[in-house]
Amino acid sequence: MTYELDEDTALDPVADGTYAGRLTDRWDIAGGMNGGYLAAFCLRGVLAESTLPDPLTMTVYYLTRPEPGEAVVHVTTLRTGRGHASLGFELEQGGERRCAGLAMCGRWRDRGPHDFQPAPPPLRRPEECLLVRPKGFPAGALFERLEKRVMSHDDYFALRTEPGEARTGGWTRCVDGRPVDAYAAALFLDSWPPAVFSRTLRPDPGGAPTLEYTVHWRNRPTTEWHYTDLETRTFAGGYVDEHGVLFDEAGVLVADSRQLARYTVRPPAEG
Repeated sequence: MTYELDEDTALDPVADGTYAGRLTDRWDIAGGMNGGYLAAFCLRGVLAESTLPDPLTMTVYYLTRPEPGEAVVHVTTLRTGRGHASLGFELEQGGERRCAGLAMCGRWRDRGPHDFQPAPPPLRRPEECLLVRPKGFPAGALFERLEKRVMSHDDYFALRTEPGEARTGGWTRCVDGRPVDAYAAALFLDSWPPAVFSRTLRPDPGGAPTLEYTVHWRNRPTTEWHYTDLETRTFAGGYVDEHGVLFDEAGVLVADSRQLARYTVRPPAEG
């Protein structure tokens, strides 16, 4: 079976370190392509070029807004050692750089007796949670590709009745049944509305466009559903951060992330 995410991130080698594909609007959110989708697209080229199989960390800088259509990923191997490969990449479209970044690959190891991780929040089973059906998004966009469920109305800004913590998240899975892997993990961690919206309840019409997105992969995904917990810790100078963690159904940390985004609508004055 061919899955949508695989179709929409497929790349063909065209020269040394150069891979060609086609960007699609099926993963749009807030008027533009989702940053997690673009990260997964670039990751295809990185893993195709890497001599080591598993992504460990990846940072993407979003330079200009891509459009649906043909695109090229250029990958440069910076160094390859016995345990790690460091690579740089650029996403180009129409002769213009759209994204650029760095990645390091290696081999995921089995969990050991001394491993530790952040504790997941108390989790209810996905089938016991509220199905989120966002309104106002064009047909065929990201929210039709992913099923999302939240444990409480407070976990999703559009369901809130008053401002609260700058936090959001819930369960996610691919609607078409695609198994979760490194590509899907990068997508899931950037597939929720910005956590700051839960505090302001005043989203900018243009959203909060991501400038920089970093993912650290921690363990191999093994379950159908994954729980995303996103938190904003700092909003200052017109820019907002977001820290994310992704747990599987057993509470194992699969990946975590950090973002910096531009945000132009300031929260109302307190008091």
